[in-house]
Amino acid sequence: MRESGQKPGAVRAYSALLRLLPRELREEFGAEAAALFRELWNEARRDGGPAASSSLWVRSSTRLVECAVRARLEAWRKTTSGPVAARGDTGVANTMGRIAQDLRYAARTLRKNPGFALTAILILGAGIGATTTIFSVVDTVVLRSLPYPSAGRLVHFDQGGHSFPLFRGWQDLESFEAVAAARDREVDLTSEAAPERLPAAAVSEAFFELLGAAPGLGRLFVASEYAGEGRSVVLSHPAWRRLFGGDPEVLGRVVQIDGQPTEIVGVLAETFVPPDLTTGSRVDFWFPLDDGGANRDDHAYHTLDVIGRLRSGVSLEAAQAEADAQRDAIAPQAPSQYVRRDGTMAYTPLVELREATVRNVSRTLWLLLGAVGMLLLIACANVANLFLARGTSRTREIALRGALGASRSHIASQVLTESVVLAVAGGALGVLLAFGGVDLLARFQPGGIPRIDGLAVDGRVLGFSLVMSVTTGVLFGWLPVLQATRGDINDALKEAATAVGAGRSGRRARGVLVVTEIALAVVLLAGGGLLFRTLVAMVQVDPGFETEGLAVVRLSLDAGYSESDRRQFTEELSERLRALPGTRSVMAGPTIPFSSTGTSRCCWRTSIVGDPALHDQEDRRYQSIVHPVTDAYFETLRVPVIAGREFTRGDMAGSQLAILDEGTARDLYGRDDVIGETLTLGDATLEVIGVAAGVHHWGLNQPIEPAVYVPYGTFGADFDRLEVAVRTDAALEAVAAGLREAVWAVDPDLPIPDVVTMEDRVSASLATPRFLSGLLGAFALVALLLACGGIYGSMLYTVGQRKREMGIRLALGAGREDVIGLVLRHGVLLAGAGIAIGIVAGLSLSRTMETLLWGVEPTDPLTFAVVGVALGGSAVLASFVPAWKASRTDPIRTLGAD
Repeated sequence: MRESGQKPGAVRAYSALLRLLPRELREEFGAEAAALFRELWNEARRDGGPAASSSLWVRSSTRLVECAVRARLEAWRKTTSGPVAARGDTGVANTMGRIAQDLRYAARTLRKNPGFALTAILILGAGIGATTTIFSVVDTVVLRSLPYPSAGRLVHFDQGGHSFPLFRGWQDLESFEAVAAARDREVDLTSEAAPERLPAAAVSEAFFELLGAAPGLGRLFVASEYAGEGRSVVLSHPAWRRLFGGDPEVLGRVVQIDGQPTEIVGVLAETFVPPDLTTGSRVDFWFPLDDGGANRDDHAYHTLDVIGRLRSGVSLEAAQAEADAQRDAIAPQAPSQYVRRDGTMAYTPLVELREATVRNVSRTLWLLLGAVGMLLLIACANVANLFLARGTSRTREIALRGALGASRSHIASQVLTESVVLAVAGGALGVLLAFGGVDLLARFQPGGIPRIDGLAVDGRVLGFSLVMSVTTGVLFGWLPVLQATRGDINDALKEAATAVGAGRSGRRARGVLVVTEIALAVVLLAGGGLLFRTLVAMVQVDPGFETEGLAVVRLSLDAGYSESDRRQFTEELSERLRALPGTRSVMAGPTIPFSSTGTSRCCWRTSIVGDPALHDQEDRRYQSIVHPVTDAYFETLRVPVIAGREFTRGDMAGSQLAILDEGTARDLYGRDDVIGETLTLGDATLEVIGVAAGVHHWGLNQPIEPAVYVPYGTFGADFDRLEVAVRTDAALEAVAAGLREAVWAVDPDLPIPDVVTMEDRVSASLATPRFLSGLLGAFALVALLLACGGIYGSMLYTVGQRKREMGIRLALGAGREDVIGLVLRHGVLLAGAGIAIGIVAGLSLSRTMETLLWGVEPTDPLTFAVVGVALGGSAVLASFVPAWKASRTDPIRTLGAD
């Protein structure tokens, strides 16, 4: 956290915005305003964290810009007022009367041209709707504080699961008021209906207190329950409604969870929101966390997610230093867990809970908000072009109003009011579209976005939409205002009388707007293209196994199952599945490829020791993930066994054997021929019997990590999770039905989630890149259509204004192809300038997407080349129709009409 003596970036930015005020106001109030903002910002940062200070910055800067615009408009009105303003129209009543008059005038004017008004409203509605939808996500996920007491002081102990010894040490840190742990899990609820698998979490004693949880019914856990006495559960409010019909008599009821009688002692209040980062957003059952049992002192048993609340006045840096010192003290007890191969200490970073929750999606959401902001700018440029064209045709009307005594400020006010009315109408349409967009995002929850359950178009979002609508109206209305109020009245009357002059008056401004549209479209198209190429690169990755014809299911063998029970269950289930029609092979294990993707890892990462002659005493330790598997694992997945053999059924009980992937074999022994070698895994010495090809176990965009495969019967039966895969020729429906019958024949009370294909799992792992590329691609497509529409409209209007010139050219002997070439050259010149500017901007901005890309560089030349060619071709097509119309001009009729 920043010290109060420093000058934060937000304060510097606010001081810079003060320059928007007129000099007199800035000299009188600027220093005081900057000092006050700095004080408020420090207070918000201290009490509410980054979210509160960001919210203060948005509110304060918006108000400052509003005041600056009003002050400068008032100063402009005083200096440019004409005969009407000189009559002394002052006071609130006169101001309100003028606003009402401007609104009535704008309504009458827009009613006379409904096609123009409807087109502008639709364009703005699409832009504002998309921007409001994405802002609602950014506001909910990134900007809002977490809904917990003193949320700014909540800290996450980062980098995955932690052991019970570490957790107990962190509980003693002086920097924290309290430290709590949680462990998410799934449980089986057995009832009169079919058994269900439901999400659950076990939490330590301080967990509910840290997050401000309160019971809505009954009570929370007491100290004796955390000590292991009895078996009790607290329901979430949604689970109470869904599973028990909101029955207030549920307290004291005993239900069968994981085959054990469990008493319901309470229901959490409806307002409690589970923390996404530690337990997930949906938890149906809450249990008291035990002391770890047999794993109480095991430093390698990493299962806990830990959070804490800093003491008031303690900085994050001070807490980090104390946590690092505690790690130094505990490291000698288990050096393989806390000391890296290079001898450095593996410390646990402390991160603010809000930042840790949103960091994986924060950059993505800001990127999407920037993308829709560009889309909105393109929409504004399109509507500004429409206004400029319409303003040119109204030059005579505006000039006459000025000649009759209307002040320039009054004319500017009327023109600006028209644009704001259109923008507000477009904003209303955009809000309606945003309601639908937010509903879709909340329903499908794409890309694993945290906190999205609270997504809604609320007062903050509506306020943002209103401010954005008015700002948009001012933005695209400013050029028409300048056009309407520039120059001398007599000159305007003369210009209005000449068609050629009318065309020339706004041509340059319209050209600038078209170039801007195309440049922004290039940036959006390049971003969408890079994400699409990322998706294509992922799809083309060979996962290392065959996905077709593979059906998978995840089972949970929790409480009530001993290790021998799990071995027996797995063996009997495998036998039954092999007997199903169409089955070719069956395998099982605590994990199989794509059972979890991204950064999640199973089953355990540990140090193994290879060839002593190849490594010294320290370097022989090699971190690898160990996969307990049954026989036919590689046969079922169709992973090539390069050397040796795979496990047989006889290897499952008590065998001290291992199969390595080829990368691990080379790293441990420096060669491929390692059959018969030994390695040390914990206290066990294993013989290497095979070497298999590497597998992308954790996702297509994840590297092939070191893997050691061991017999399930020897090493895997202590895991409660069991993944089962069946290689079959039968349809999924038949396999699913047969698999359920086989499971329930072994254990009638075991819940069975959906049976899916491996192809579905691989496809699900691509959900985030598919969502991003699709959404940004849609924005880019709309941007392309708007940019082409801008070129088409600008060329069509220019041709209309230069009709006399075209007629003269044709009358003097110019060919129709010459006229077509003239118009096309103008369109291509605008498009070329926009493409060049857009490519330069895109190359600069694409680096902000680097963390979202895979298999493609941010400056990929092929992507930018394709975008440039596509936009250039679209610009030529958009310019051709106006050019063709120009070439069909009848010179005799045109000259006669003039």
